[in-house]
Amino acid sequence: MKKIQELKKLKNKIKGLSIELDKNTTKLSDLDELDGVIKDFKEETDEKYEVDVNLDIAKGSLELKRIRKPYLTLVEKNTKNKIL
Repeated sequence: MKKIQELKKLKNKIKGLSIELDKNTTKLSDLDELDGVIKDFKEETDEKYEVDVNLDIAKGSLELKRIRKPYLTLVEKNTKNKIL
């Protein structure tokens, strides 16, 4: 049980993941397998972070990054213009 908790802490510390794809040998079916990797990365991500997914076909790479959500959210208050 202790090892599982340590593994979860380690996964939460990972801020990004980059996967290089070989352009010559990568098939369309291989790209379908990346959906599982993306899904697992999103499920393991804490509520404080959002996942940014970049798939660059020209370079042949997939980049997953955890980006910290802002602490404060801006709220716009609708008020009528008053003449003083």
